[in-house]
Amino acid sequence: MRRGEMGLGDERPLFTVGGPVGTGRLSTWTRGEPMNLLQRPEETFRYLRTLFEPLRGDNVLAVQSPRAVESTEGRAFDVVLFGLTPAAAAAAPALSLARLPFRVGRLPVAGEAQPMEVNDLTLSDTKPFNVSRNHFAIELGPDGVQVRDRGSYVGTIVNGVQIGGQHHVATVPLAVGENEVVAGSPRSPFRFRVVVALRHLSST
Repeated sequence: MRRGEMGLGDERPLFTVGGPVGTGRLSTWTRGEPMNLLQRPEETFRYLRTLFEPLRGDNVLAVQSPRAVESTEGRAFDVVLFGLTPAAAAAAPALSLARLPFRVGRLPVAGEAQPMEVNDLTLSDTKPFNVSRNHFAIELGPDGVQVRDRGSYVGTIVNGVQIGGQHHVATVPLAVGENEVVAGSPRSPFRFRVVVALRHLSST
């Protein structure tokens, strides 16, 4: 089975989960293992993160942008994130995103649980919150690099297009060149520039 895949049957394991192929991390669950896992909260939380991230990614509707880049097949991209406002620049003056997806979310306040997914960039916000604990991700999509709203409450604005929140669209492609991403409403202090560059791969 692949990472995060589940199976039910008379003779099959209940769950098979593990890390990326090649890491050697594989765990087969017997029928009694889920109950045993409840006694290990940290491990339970780690497995839930593994299982829920693909579900979040599948539960989206894509919107086509006239500025969208072409198919990613045989292409690679360099992505740099800049904070445009003081609050955003304090967290991300200039970050080269070496690995995608790159997840952005809010630092939990007292009494809140940790986010289900690990964030690569954590923003400190105050009530009324602009940023959710799981807010948006920059990732590779079928049309190139895209932004996906991860189920945030207020939503995300990408090049003027609102996604997430009360909207039925959760992803939008980024253009090669400069893009603007706002975590929250148009009045949010967390405004970023995302620069996408096409990397020229040497032919063999």
